[in-house]
Amino acid sequence: MARLDDLLSSPLFMNVPEDAVREAARAVTERTFPPGQALIEQDAAGEALHLITQGVVRVSRVSLGTRERVLGDLYAPAVVGETAVLSRQERSATVRAVTEVRTLMLHREHFEVILRRHPGVLWNLAALLAERVTALNDELIAFGQNTEAALAHILAHLYRQRLRAGVPGPAELPLTTADLMGRLSASRETVARVVRRLEERGLVRVTPQGVTLLDLAALEAVSVEEADPV
Repeated sequence: MARLDDLLSSPLFMNVPEDAVREAARAVTERTFPPGQALIEQDAAGEALHLITQGVVRVSRVSLGTRERVLGDLYAPAVVGETAVLSRQERSATVRAVTEVRTLMLHREHFEVILRRHPGVLWNLAALLAERVTALNDELIAFGQNTEAALAHILAHLYRQRLRAGVPGPAELPLTTADLMGRLSASRETVARVVRRLEERGLVRVTPQGVTLLDLAALEAVSVEEADPV
């Protein structure tokens, strides 16, 4: 019953016929990952996807210059690894557990059968991919403006993720300076300068525990016209 409930909460299996969920329940394998362990390694073969049923994972990618950039966090329920499974290519990023993470792992051969038999799952997959493309476009626009707009986008996006996942205190983001450096691909000095600007404008408050959002609407309104390039 718990496995069925987990599947029904997954973006892939919401509002689909019961037989599709039961077929998936027979095919998935339950996995548990302690904090710090990788669910998926960049450049590895993509033979299975993971339906994250509990916990938080961090997605990162190492560029050709061997510099790692944090692409973001995902909170349960979520799906990771579907792109490589669909394209039959290597993994494009590493996904690592931030907290203890539980997943339901679904191998390609079973996933393809489910997609062929149950169009509702295919529709959910298309909606998921479309949402990710939209999020990527928003990120590219923000990062193409300046560092302040990029940071504002990161903070607002993380808040919305935490809010949707039902995390207590969603505006209290557990982000250190090192975390922000990894997400912005920026130096410590640049991060400190940009955070200070946001603090001076009353948009955030920085504490030893992280960054607290004080004015979400104003943070989302930060644009290239309002902030000088850093």
